[in-house]
Amino acid sequence: MKHFFKFFPVFILAVFFNSQMFGQVSEGGTPYSFQRSIVSTTPTIQMPEVDVEAYLLEDEIDAQTKNIPFRFGAPHDVELTIKNSGEWISLPNGDKLWKLRIYSPGAYTLNLLYNDFWLPEGAKLFLYNDDRTDIIGAFTHKNNKEHGEFATGLTRGDAVTLEYYEPSNVNYPGIISISRVVHGYRDLLNTFDVEGFGSSGSCNNNVNCPEGADWQDTKRSIAMVLLSGGTRWCSGSLINNTNVDMDQLFLTANHCLGSSNTWIFMFNYESPTCANIDGPTNFTVQGSTLLASNADSDFGLVRITEGIPESYQVHWAGWDRRDIAADSVVAIHHPSGDIKKISFEWDPVVSDQYLGTSGVPDSHWWVTSWDDGTTEPGSSGSPIFNYNHQIVGQLHGGYASCTDLRGDWYGKVSMSWDRGTTPSTRLKDWLDPGNTGALFLDGWDPTVGDPDAVPPTTITDLTITDVTSNSMTLTWTAPLDTSYQGTMEYYIKYSESPINEGNFDAAMDIPFTAPKEAGETEMLIVEDLDFSTDYYFAIKSRDFWDNVSAISNVPTETTWGIPEAEVNPTSLTFTVPAGSSWVSTVNLANTSAHNSTLDYLASIENISFPTGAVLMRLKPVETANLVEASGAKGDDFYGFGQLIEGAGGPDDFGYQWIDSDDPNGPAFVWNDISASGTQLSFTGGDDDGYSTSLSLGFNFDFYENTYSSVSVSTNGVLSFTPLTTSYRLNNSIPDTGVPNNFIAAFWDDLDGDDGQGSVYYKADQDKFTVQFTNWKKWVSGGSTGDYNFQIVIHSNGKILLYYDEMVGTLNQATVGIENITGTDGLQISHNANYPPSNQFAVQIWVKPDWVSTEAGSGTIYDGNSVDVELVFETEDLTDGVYEADMVFTTNIPDKSQIIVPVSLTIDGVVPVELTAFSAEQNKGEVRLYWTTATETNNRGFEIERKTSGKNEWQTISFVQGMGTKASSTDYTFEDKSIQGITNVSYRLKQIDFDGTYSYSNIVELELTPANFSLMQNYPNPFNPSTKIEFSIPAASEVMLKVYDVLGRNIATLVNQMLEPGYYEQNWNAESLSSGLYIYVLEASPVDGSGGFRDLKKMVLIK
Repeated sequence: MKHFFKFFPVFILAVFFNSQMFGQVSEGGTPYSFQRSIVSTTPTIQMPEVDVEAYLLEDEIDAQTKNIPFRFGAPHDVELTIKNSGEWISLPNGDKLWKLRIYSPGAYTLNLLYNDFWLPEGAKLFLYNDDRTDIIGAFTHKNNKEHGEFATGLTRGDAVTLEYYEPSNVNYPGIISISRVVHGYRDLLNTFDVEGFGSSGSCNNNVNCPEGADWQDTKRSIAMVLLSGGTRWCSGSLINNTNVDMDQLFLTANHCLGSSNTWIFMFNYESPTCANIDGPTNFTVQGSTLLASNADSDFGLVRITEGIPESYQVHWAGWDRRDIAADSVVAIHHPSGDIKKISFEWDPVVSDQYLGTSGVPDSHWWVTSWDDGTTEPGSSGSPIFNYNHQIVGQLHGGYASCTDLRGDWYGKVSMSWDRGTTPSTRLKDWLDPGNTGALFLDGWDPTVGDPDAVPPTTITDLTITDVTSNSMTLTWTAPLDTSYQGTMEYYIKYSESPINEGNFDAAMDIPFTAPKEAGETEMLIVEDLDFSTDYYFAIKSRDFWDNVSAISNVPTETTWGIPEAEVNPTSLTFTVPAGSSWVSTVNLANTSAHNSTLDYLASIENISFPTGAVLMRLKPVETANLVEASGAKGDDFYGFGQLIEGAGGPDDFGYQWIDSDDPNGPAFVWNDISASGTQLSFTGGDDDGYSTSLSLGFNFDFYENTYSSVSVSTNGVLSFTPLTTSYRLNNSIPDTGVPNNFIAAFWDDLDGDDGQGSVYYKADQDKFTVQFTNWKKWVSGGSTGDYNFQIVIHSNGKILLYYDEMVGTLNQATVGIENITGTDGLQISHNANYPPSNQFAVQIWVKPDWVSTEAGSGTIYDGNSVDVELVFETEDLTDGVYEADMVFTTNIPDKSQIIVPVSLTIDGVVPVELTAFSAEQNKGEVRLYWTTATETNNRGFEIERKTSGKNEWQTISFVQGMGTKASSTDYTFEDKSIQGITNVSYRLKQIDFDGTYSYSNIVELELTPANFSLMQNYPNPFNPSTKIEFSIPAASEVMLKVYDVLGRNIATLVNQMLEPGYYEQNWNAESLSSGLYIYVLEASPVDGSGGFRDLKKMVLIK
């Protein structure tokens, strides 16, 4: 197919140089035009548009079993050379410069393949993106390959410029012939600085997390490979051979093979910490030669042709060719082209054929189910290691993912070893070139240095501290060892009799993490010891070369005796009204008369609900649609829907819903955040786009998991799994097909591309809001409708959906929630007319535990006690008797559990009926208003306040109640201490004369002023004190100064950075004489926006 390209000039004045990103083996340096002011019109060649949706749909099919390499890019085959494209610039000294800019609209990355590449000595080629944040090169004659092919790695963005410098005295002209431009349609390299880096599933472990501590050497053998014409990724590993000669042999999968001359290998692409952030991309080499392959076990072995620099510090992995199932295995890989991950299977692998149904019998190791982590497309070709860190297979394919417990199949090294009859079809000729007959081989690091026979220094300061009834704490100084990586391991022993060199090995082991640096203090808490028992401890240390130190000093101590426990009260019984909340305590004491420690774990168990406390379960049943949707944009879809009116649920997890149509349903509340929130921008645009991950500001429990961030789709869906597409075609709920793990407020093929609609989000202290404003529905030829709705997530687990004005088609959307696997969900509506009216609300919540404790666990020394709080919440509960057990699990042998029965009766009687509670802001104070309809034994109300950035409620005042009163009473309270506060919440703690209490609902206010202002002082005139009030709408550096009529600075009242809020400053002029004074307020916002200055006059009269 012949391609037609657009040519247009781009005017560039090259004067600045930034940094290098994707550093293949090259000379480095700076492009010629960056060092000199060269005005040039660089020709640009534009690639055709890429149908990303079509590629993604194909990828979903390819991803089913991972036996096709992970694709990230779309190829544009071209014929671009230094003769038929670009611009030649003659330099004053006779040298020449050739430049060409390639542009592919919408690309996240670009990379190039060359079918003819040969540079003369002295010539240099650079590639860089438009903002010069990514610079590749210089490539020189040292990058020439005999076969003439070449490839350059990824640059971020949708445009790349090639700049080729050729001296006048070269022996022959250079050859640069570009055969392919690869348009990256997946954001592998985090082009847009996405929070929470990476496209792989959330269950994966970064290799530098604690789980990977024992695999820090082995991980350096793993690389991600850019292959298949520059459009796909696989994983693989450097592998050792019996000559231990650092032959650059690289093991991957047979299904990854093809065009290995142009492969690019990226080592050390990993997060530097356990956090999910981007890693370095500059540890790359280019080019390889195929040595051997075999489809039966799906192995491919290549030799990397470009020398791997010593600075990469790579590792050559070991192998085991025996056909013995490993007891446990570890995989290190690059799922979905992401930073390096590590996965664990603690059970033995199983000998099997591929997928259990095809191929040669016993050709693969089957990982039946990953215990920690998983694999994904892009992991293909990565090795699995046995517990000796030796490769036993490479990934062929499978079904495993974060949401699928089925396993993976790895081609066996044992079959790859000699399955073939020639060196090109087996491993043995390459991994055992001397035919030694070795059955296994350890990995090798050229960086470890020469072996030595010197052990680590002997530990002489082992000390026992903090003795309890069942534990002791050991401390010592980490010993010194001068060999590779210092001290590698501790052998820590304990016994009930003295330990010496002769019986050291027979003593009991204590596991420990990796040693610290020499000279640092080590600490280990030894638990689960017997009461009143003598214990002895000793340590030896081992280094990399298996040299073991002498035994340490051997300290001894005796554990304390058995504790005794009492609880008070021994049971709890309450009768309360519905909708109340309060706190009670149970005292747990260690009453033993001797030295002892009581270890306890507090929990609430056996929680029961009265009959009828749970809503009737209603589950919609999916029916077949009479119209089949093709999934193509432009095919309007209409189907028969399902709708349950008023209320429904629970689902299997316990979520239920209720809407405004039910008499007990939620009230419609619309807190417009279009002014106070942040407007969202979407990857992919406002039609079929999705946001980055947005921080909630709190942890939110959703089904079995806890989340701290969400992503938003333009199609009315909020997802707890980071989105990579918008999912425009709505499904019924539940559905195991993607997407899962979401809240669908109005899931339809929506469209904000007309420029009239916006989506906002706002994270408050206890809630997170997403608001769709004037959003449209996509239809053939344009968009229609006008949809305004909110999703509000509360930190207590409730979800509120508010529909303000919904104008347009309402019977083609899905409303509901679904768990992470798509096996459970709560459907409110699917392709039915919903919501039924404007100003409509839906509440989704899970049946609450009416009693809970956060006491957790602790230790109580003899003669001490602890009060364990129980929190009672009766909101949304019906009348009846509720029962539970508060259980203390202890370390007392004959009293391992202490049970305190708890009984709660809700009878609907309301001692104090609160009918209204509200708050309003008035300049520098907040006024609270509340009304009671009746009161019974009401001592009064404590006013509690919680401010932004604080987790605890603070009691700020008390208001006397009316005792017992049958008529309505209005109350008011003014909070004047709100300086510097931007967000505030209030609640009332109503207290009866008998000490029982309950809490009101919570009211929230934003106290951020709209404008800067400086008020007139009061009083004025004054003697000798006055008050000056001012407001700050944005964080600012603020100065408030007082001047006399001669312009002299008399006093500086404020000189500091202030947060948004209302402020007042008192000034005492007792030492000054009567007269006119001027006070001046100056504010400079820290965000760089416009400043503020104002002044006012005041009169001091004595």
